[in-house]
Amino acid sequence: MSQPSPSSLPSENFPRGVIFALIVVPLGIVAWDVLWSVGFVASIVAFGVSWGAVRLYRLGSGGRITRTGAIALLVITIATLALGYVSGFAVDVVQALMNQGASVTEALSYPPFWGDVGAAMTTTSALVSLLLAVLFGALGCFNVLRAAFRVSRMPQGPVASDAPVVLGTAPGAQPTLMNPAPPAPHIAADPADPTTGDSK
Repeated sequence: MSQPSPSSLPSENFPRGVIFALIVVPLGIVAWDVLWSVGFVASIVAFGVSWGAVRLYRLGSGGRITRTGAIALLVITIATLALGYVSGFAVDVVQALMNQGASVTEALSYPPFWGDVGAAMTTTSALVSLLLAVLFGALGCFNVLRAAFRVSRMPQGPVASDAPVVLGTAPGAQPTLMNPAPPAPHIAADPADPTTGDSK
């Protein structure tokens, strides 16, 4: 079965697209924390977050991505990666407290918990990790988000950029594909129309 042409897609449902794209936030944070806990900062997470956000947005928006939608995808991707970066240090603090005999619940309810997380994020090694996270994050999501912005610049009207352009025709006449030659100054009317042609 052939894919429907972009011109047949409904108008963009921006709120629904954003709601669907937000599903990627907790998934991206978990994926980041899993790799962070084993000592990796990988661009694959940023790629997965941006790719998943675009797919989910299209699913919710009806298939279209306008400029506003592309900007929303950029914000969602950056916010997910930033939250993942912070939560990675939170995971480190939880693991350190668990090594001292605390449970996960006790570690999370420990009064200076977020103070310890903030202190861990201000060390020299944390700044190096931040630079690596920004670098790999940009490499991972750049192409996906660039493609989304390119799509957002495509015509969103009833005629898609990949659809053949047709000349206007008289009511009831069949449309014709645009000829490379300049169009005639007017469209030939139906020969049967008594208002056109040579009168006898």
